[in-house]
Parts: sequence; structure tokens; C-alpha cells
Amino acid sequence: MSVIRVLVVEDSLSQRHRLVSMIRESAGMVVVGEATDGVEALEMVEKLRPDVVSMDLRMPRLNGVDATREIMGQFPTPIVIVSTASSDSDITMQAMQAGALAAIEKPPAVDHDDFARRRDELVSMLRLMAGVRVIRHWPVAVPSGNLRSGEQVLGGLRGTGSLSSQIIRSNDAALPEIVVVAASAGGPSALVEVLGSLPASFNLPIVIVQHLTSDFMPGLADWLNRSCALPVRLARRGEFPRPGTILIAPGGTHLGISADHRIVLDSNPNGYRHQPAADVLLESTAAEYGPHAIGVVLTGMGDDGALGLRAMRSAGARTIAQNRDTCIVFGMPAAAIALEAAEFVLPLDKIGSAIMTLSGCG
Repeated sequence: MSVIRVLVVEDSLSQRHRLVSMIRESAGMVVVGEATDGVEALEMVEKLRPDVVSMDLRMPRLNGVDATREIMGQFPTPIVIVSTASSDSDITMQAMQAGALAAIEKPPAVDHDDFARRRDELVSMLRLMAGVRVIRHWPVAVPSGNLRSGEQVLGGLRGTGSLSSQIIRSNDAALPEIVVVAASAGGPSALVEVLGSLPASFNLPIVIVQHLTSDFMPGLADWLNRSCALPVRLARRGEFPRPGTILIAPGGTHLGISADHRIVLDSNPNGYRHQPAADVLLESTAAEYGPHAIGVVLTGMGDDGALGLRAMRSAGARTIAQNRDTCIVFGMPAAAIALEAAEFVLPLDKIGSAIMTLSGCG
């Protein structure tokens, strides 16, 4: 296994030394540079080409959000935001919208009871994200032409450069009653685009699993709530998903749907790689809603959600995967597409309108 080369960006000398020590003490990792602000970070990314960047947010000259945006625009590199969830949740979400892959709480002092766990989480996150191939993507505008009521043409430029279009129609015999969405790395920005395109009149419940550490889940819900016309909040155990409300799985717990359509929260890992796991939500939706659902898998690494989306399609639900060209990380959608789980493969800016059409609201 090759050594993982890390660039640490942190303006606090004591915090930077702590992060550097943690990384240097971890097998197979090396710190190739230390930047004290975003300007130095951009220069070092260009010169050193690290495998992954540990990025602070509040820095002089160029902050972490703007530095992330510049790096992802010029030298796309996996970036992990290392910040304080209690005070930095809003700008953390801005950094993720700018292209950061993940966020994690800053580790406490060495003598803190929680130090070892936090250190291990940080090192594991950097290892995981270092292996992600970030993909530059460009939005594609597709003229709709003359369509019959209830139809939309959606398409995007594929890797071959040819234009692919698909006709989306609602199924009046089995109109959806719920929308479920899975996302991981790159997900917060994708969720803003999809959910932000839905009007306040949208009348189906939406339930989301987003891979993100539990510290940042309240901040994500609050950020999306301020970015969307529909209300967004964390899901509560035993509640019914309500029409026109967006529920997000809390961090560190699986979210499923019960036989009587209540929210089920399960803190037992149950052998899944992620918690919450997208497959738990999608498979339970397939079992309890059958054809009366829409399933969406957005950008993310790994294959979580692929089996769940296949279960939904097999049950007659309408299913969507984000296309390669608009994904920050194509892993999860690619896995779903490989299983033929996606009825439609669409660019990000067309998914919201597809949900509207499939739900009978478009």
C-alpha cells in the first residue's frame, strides 16, 4: 500500500502541531506540508499534490471555504474539513458545497477522555477520503422542446460527449407517496440543488440518509432548512413522515420505515459499513411502499444504497441515480447503475424536476 500524503491547513500553531503529530504517528501516512492559511494551502496543493487535505475554516487572508473552492476549481483534491461543529456548522456546509468531501470535529486535547476515539476517527476519515477520485463536473442545459403535459426530457453529456435524453412520465396507476434519498461524499451540495428546486407546494414526504458524522447533522438540517422552500429537520423516532416535510436521519443511527409507515431509528450497527446506512432506508421503503415511492441515489463513495435502490425498482418504485458527469464522487450511483437499479440516470440539475414529474406534481 502506498503512503498517504497529507497537507495540514490550520492557522492555530498548537492545533496544527496536534494534527501533524496524530498523522505522523499513524502507519502509512506522512505530512507533506503545513499551511497556516488558505493562500499557502493553494500554493502547496499546486506544488506538493497531496493525496488529501485536512482543512481548517477560520483563517486569515483566505478562509477554508474560499480555499476549498479555489482548490477544487484548479487542482481537484480530496478535502476533509476539520472544524468545530458547535460553532462552524454553517460555514462547514458552505465548504462542502464548495467541494469538500467530508467534515469531522477537531480532536480535543491529548488528556481529554475522548481523545483516542476522536484521533482514530480523524485518521480513518483522511485515509478513506485519500482514496477518492474527485471528478470535475459541469452543469448542462438541455432544451425541453414541446412536451405533452406530465412529461419532461432530461439529459446530460456523457463521458463520450454524446447527448442522451430520457422521457420521464408519471404513473397515474401507482402515484408515489414518499421520496427517499441517499447521499454520501459531495452530498450536502447535491441535496441543496435537488431539494432547493422543489416548490413549497410539493406534497410528498422526503426522507434522507446522508453519510456525515453525527456532530454535523444538526448543522446540515439547519442549513438545508434555510436553503429550501420545504421545512427540513432531523427525523424523530416513531413519527409519521408528513407531506411536504423533509426528514434527515440523525447521525450514528439507522433510519427505516415500519409496516405502519413510522420512522424507525436503530442504534445497532447490524453489520453495515455506514450508520446510518442508505440500504436500510431504501430496502424498508421497498418493503412497505412497493410501487408507491421514488428512490434517489446521489453522489457518494462506496456502494451503499445500490441494493436498496434495486429492491425499490424490483418492487415497482421509480428510481433515479445521479449521472457521472455531475457527481463529485461517482461510487454510489455507479454501483446502483451496475445493478440496473436506476430507471433513470440524470444530471443533478434535472433530478428535482424529475421528482416533480414522477410524483404527479410537475
